[in-house]
Amino acid sequence: MSAQRASGPARLAAFAAAAVLVVLAALLAVRLAGRREPARTPVATGLPPEGRTVDLKERVRHEEYEAGRLVAVIRGDKFFLGPDGRNHLQGSVEVLTLGPAGEAVSRLAADEVVYDPGSSRFSFSGHVRVEAGGVVLEGDRFDYDKTGQTFGTSEEGRFASKTMTGRAKGIVYAESSGEIRLDGGFETVLSAPGGAGEPVVLSGASLTYRSGDRRGRVDGQAAFSDGRIRGGSSSLSFKAAGDESALDSALFEGQARVDLTGADRNARESGAIAADRVDVSFRRGLMSSAEAEGSVVFSLQPSAGPSIRVRAGRAKFSVGPEGAAGDWAASGGVTAEIGPSGDDGMTAVAGDSAEFTVATGILRAGGQAGRPAVADSAGIRIEAPLLAAGPAAGDLAASEGVRCIFEPGGGDRTAGFFSTDEEAFVTADRLVRKDGTGIVAFTGAVRAWQGGESVRAGELEISGDGQGMRAGGGVSAALVLPAAAAGPERRVEIGGGTMVFSAAGRALSFEDRSYVQLSGARLEARSISAVLAPGSRAVVSLTARTDVVLSKGRYEGRGAAAAYEAASDRLVLTGKPVLTDGKGAAARGDKLTFDLADDKILLENEGQGRTTTVVKS
Repeated sequence: MSAQRASGPARLAAFAAAAVLVVLAALLAVRLAGRREPARTPVATGLPPEGRTVDLKERVRHEEYEAGRLVAVIRGDKFFLGPDGRNHLQGSVEVLTLGPAGEAVSRLAADEVVYDPGSSRFSFSGHVRVEAGGVVLEGDRFDYDKTGQTFGTSEEGRFASKTMTGRAKGIVYAESSGEIRLDGGFETVLSAPGGAGEPVVLSGASLTYRSGDRRGRVDGQAAFSDGRIRGGSSSLSFKAAGDESALDSALFEGQARVDLTGADRNARESGAIAADRVDVSFRRGLMSSAEAEGSVVFSLQPSAGPSIRVRAGRAKFSVGPEGAAGDWAASGGVTAEIGPSGDDGMTAVAGDSAEFTVATGILRAGGQAGRPAVADSAGIRIEAPLLAAGPAAGDLAASEGVRCIFEPGGGDRTAGFFSTDEEAFVTADRLVRKDGTGIVAFTGAVRAWQGGESVRAGELEISGDGQGMRAGGGVSAALVLPAAAAGPERRVEIGGGTMVFSAAGRALSFEDRSYVQLSGARLEARSISAVLAPGSRAVVSLTARTDVVLSKGRYEGRGAAAAYEAASDRLVLTGKPVLTDGKGAAARGDKLTFDLADDKILLENEGQGRTTTVVKS
């Protein structure tokens, strides 16, 4: 993550500047307070009389030599003991440090340097500027405490290097511990050489950094950005890489938030992570992974597929090289929303744990024993030990024992097999729903029911609006017949190899080894169709075709077709029906009627000499 990679160099450049100031301040202290034999400054025994300055020297120039080589030059317009009893070097103060070839190594400039005779504290004021090692430090006032080995200012200071600029309202550098402290609010900006890339900005109320163990901490409104990511929290702890040119890790604590904006700032954000704490790891200065804990909320936009919004107790993330969201895993109670917020295609998934893989675009959620994972989408609730959502917003799969609930009012199923007035249920081994098809498919020991009516099958498909339904793998439907006056509820079971329900005409069609089981009678045929009453699943009529066989007691009727009317409770066989009695006797006719209400069988011949034979079954 470049923002944090660059924040390390920004801080370290400032730390180097402060360290140089310490060295120069100490050098000046030695030069002014202890090694000026050629131009010795009198030590005052008290305040100058009547508040006057004494021991005035003008156009001060002091040169320092080591082994015959000029190593430092100190200049000032005048030196004096002031009315305050302190030594003053004033006016165009300059401390120049030279290298082996006489080149300028560092330069300190100020309007004035003030210190007590024999003191270890020195104050630089008025346009203070330090240039050393490519770093510039500026401010109106800096103090050096030789005893505490600290150098700093309580006023605003500025620092800059070839790639970094920044400011802080308070700067303290502890020379003995190698610790730098920025207080009162600070900000650093790091720009890539030549203006390439986005600038890195790091800010907060205060910063502490120890160069010995390369650890630092930002407190109070900690924030960073680099054009690819933005981050913020109450505090930020970090560890710099071995060469202090990047970060190894960063820990955001207290209302932490990390935004993944990606390389293209004009594109939509690829993600945001918010939690009590977010622990980020880096590789080659870029964010490679993160762990979040405590009230985790994150939203991610994969490069392909729908957006995902998640709540969890804990989560782990990987990040692509351009700052794009990668794979993630969450636990501790997970709730995920997939697709546009508020859209009918959105799917909400809840479970004990969940994980998402960018390569497949699939989110998988798992439950616990007695507490399955749950998905809610457009009036359908799905419970299963394992759920998989994606890659499209409406795609969903469930396995290892599925329970599906079609909620009341969850769709226009008034004209469908299931009514919207009450819940409808489906259980199966597996479930699959594909985005855009509007079909929910169940396989393996399927049972669908609403009220007292049910369908069992090896596989079942229900259209999104509930108006169409297909079943296969051996189907049986337990339905009702319209109640007769003052009579008990009547049941009917219809089955076959396959079943199709069409809302148009409210017809159920069964094919392949089809049958109808009525009270005391069984009808078999290659195909059977049932018509349901409007607004209910009550069977008002039945039609059977091809190889029709009707059994009632010891009697059996065979024909080419059959029809049943629930209102009359009569089954009529046509197509040269034959009636047998189970004892070898057989009778043929044009129409064979089984009157189920009064246990009579009527065999009719409709040609010349029309006859009707009535048999009490």
